[in-house]
Amino acid sequence: MKHKLGMYSMFLLDIAIVLFSFLFVAKLRSGTRVIISVYWRSLIPFTLIWIGSGIWGLKYSIKTIASGAELLKRLLKCDAAAIMLLLIVMYVFGKFHYSRYIVLGTILGVVVLELFIFIGLYYALRFHKENKTFAATGLYTRSKEMENLQSPKFYLDEPLQIPVISNEAYIPPFSKAIPEDSIMVPIFQTYLKDHRNLLDFINDYVDLSRFSKAKTLVLNSETYFNIENEAAESKALFINLHKINDFRRLNAYFIRANEMLSLGGVFICRGQTITERKQGFYNHFTPYLGRVVYFMDFLFCRVMPKLPVLQGWYFALTKGRGRALSETEILGRFYFCGFDLIHKREIDGTMHFILRKSREPRADANPTYGPLIRLKRKGLNGKTIYVKKFRTMHPYSEYLQAYVHATNDLQEGGKFKDDFRITSWGKVMRKLWIDELPQFLNFFAGELTLVGVRALSEHYFSLYPPDMQELRLRVKPGLLPPFYADMPKTFEEIVESERRYLVQKMEHPIRTDWRYFWKSVWNIFIKRARSN
Repeated sequence: MKHKLGMYSMFLLDIAIVLFSFLFVAKLRSGTRVIISVYWRSLIPFTLIWIGSGIWGLKYSIKTIASGAELLKRLLKCDAAAIMLLLIVMYVFGKFHYSRYIVLGTILGVVVLELFIFIGLYYALRFHKENKTFAATGLYTRSKEMENLQSPKFYLDEPLQIPVISNEAYIPPFSKAIPEDSIMVPIFQTYLKDHRNLLDFINDYVDLSRFSKAKTLVLNSETYFNIENEAAESKALFINLHKINDFRRLNAYFIRANEMLSLGGVFICRGQTITERKQGFYNHFTPYLGRVVYFMDFLFCRVMPKLPVLQGWYFALTKGRGRALSETEILGRFYFCGFDLIHKREIDGTMHFILRKSREPRADANPTYGPLIRLKRKGLNGKTIYVKKFRTMHPYSEYLQAYVHATNDLQEGGKFKDDFRITSWGKVMRKLWIDELPQFLNFFAGELTLVGVRALSEHYFSLYPPDMQELRLRVKPGLLPPFYADMPKTFEEIVESERRYLVQKMEHPIRTDWRYFWKSVWNIFIKRARSN
């Protein structure tokens, strides 16, 4: 059924391409209405012939195609057959008085659009099939981790460095290796002899005397095949010197590395962050030209992979190599795949990571990539609602919650002092309240009111006193919480602020909301109040 649905979708898409090409060519000529009135009857057999040739040549059966080259051959074969049949029909019926501009322009438009859209869709579908578990990039992110997250807001003025967990060297839970079986000598004399800075970094933070040759694997490859057949928990140390930006299936690779390592085992790798990537462009092209080059790179390597058809072209052109990854996303993927960070260091323009296997990989099949997120919250009478927002954090940020708690201090009001997960455009969206706009969908659905207590996750709701929990469930949460009217600084003050609001609302609902609304508006626009 799904296969037929896919064929019908491609069939209808091709009809749309034919109509669009004809109307576009007609639009380029003067007398568009006259052209459409003259040619619309002829467009019907043109479309039938074009679609018929596609059915004959299996052009719409994308899921049965083995490669992009095969799809290209089918497209060209079907289109050539259609053009030949069109010329024969025109000759038989003596229709060569038709405008060559209209006929040839429509044919050229259909061919170009088909090649672009069909091949792009093919590679996008192929990418999703290969990464089916972790490649869902829909409009909404339905990550379970994200749905239960209730992060404070962050408004940062200075660029932040991502912190490290500890400066102490990691001692793996393994006995020391026998000297003749130790990996230390091969590491120093063979594997990393040309990587002195990396060797020093590893030696500073890992006790190499605990790893044997038999339990160590050192590679310089992006190929999944090289680790695919390694036995589960057969290694204690895995080093890959190749940049992870070139790994076509990042999560699959990291998960396989996790399976291959014993619990407490060490994974060492390197990757270029977008900050290092930008600095590389600035150094190579000068800061002025570098900004232009980096902007084009941003569009190609960060925007294009997230758009349906263009995503297919991106992976067709790059084969997944040279990906632009933020340091936050890299770390988030590590934690998602069951690793914890021991330490990190920039060496020769790329970030190197020392990680330990701490747990099994997560089973969440939908990490954050979509432009919209939904947050699982308690509504009226305890009903579960999903509050919508624009995503303002880097992908995979939700899996770093424990890491951020472990490495950052909380400042007044419960904010994280240094939260690096917010993107630069995310900070702008939050300051301008743009990220909150999708919540109006909840408002129009009757799940939120204009003024009301903040919708809370299950965890944060459980932190409230029992009487406040009961009180909160008696009213709908709102878009504009009493926080903005009272501006409390601690959790206890927030609870008391909400208690006062709810008690007053029970007695005088309209009057209370009216007063809190205008007080909140005054604090937001005049006093520049911000949420925690």
